[in-house]
Amino acid sequence: MTGTISRFPLLAATFVACVLFSNSARADSITYMFTMNTSSQMNNTDVDFIDMQFSGGGLTGPGAYNTTDVATVSNFQTDGTLGGEDPYTTPFPFGGFEASGEVTGTLTNPVVFSVTGDGATNDYSQQITFGDQLSFELTISGQGVTTPICPGTSGTQCSFPGFLLDFIDTTNGTFLFSNDPSGTSPDSEWIVGGVNVNMDTTTTSYVNPGPGNSTSDLTITAVPEPRGTLVLVVAFIAMAGLMRRRRNAHRA
Repeated sequence: MTGTISRFPLLAATFVACVLFSNSARADSITYMFTMNTSSQMNNTDVDFIDMQFSGGGLTGPGAYNTTDVATVSNFQTDGTLGGEDPYTTPFPFGGFEASGEVTGTLTNPVVFSVTGDGATNDYSQQITFGDQLSFELTISGQGVTTPICPGTSGTQCSFPGFLLDFIDTTNGTFLFSNDPSGTSPDSEWIVGGVNVNMDTTTTSYVNPGPGNSTSDLTITAVPEPRGTLVLVVAFIAMAGLMRRRRNAHRA
């Protein structure tokens, strides 16, 4: 019995260490789930597009810092219908192509955006007929979420990438699900929502108001990082097992 009890402080300390590790270990990537209620546009017969951008960098000169990062859009689902066009060769109604910059893949496969510090706009658009809802996962990896390269001192300029989501009615030239359908707001409220990478390698998600300053149709939730979750699960199992053995030892 004495031997069993003496092991309790050691395992308790191990459990605390696991918790601290799971909270402090720097993730290799961060993932968010985007869920969008699109039912208000189900009967829309206009030519509509889903649009995504992941851009950053372009700072030059002394004290300029640009991160190199990748954003991956995966597991895209909708009960509506995506257009069957090739976004890389199909002209966008307002100029250029539907997809441009350092972008690969399609929404039926992962779309991968790369930010290399050159300041280019990486844009992916595809025609869509709306159903009740759509959803996808966004995973950001790279220097922005792993290595705090910007010293943040006087005289430095630091650029960090951001992901944004918007919807465009090209028939009427307006933004959908937006508090700024004309796209003229200085607060960029034509953007439905997105995720920004911060100086300290953290990320911040945001949603803008919906039409007429209403509650947004978009929700963004962080997906737990698997490594930290696994560490906690193992620690809890170990603690539960020890407590059970300790109770049995007391009864003996």
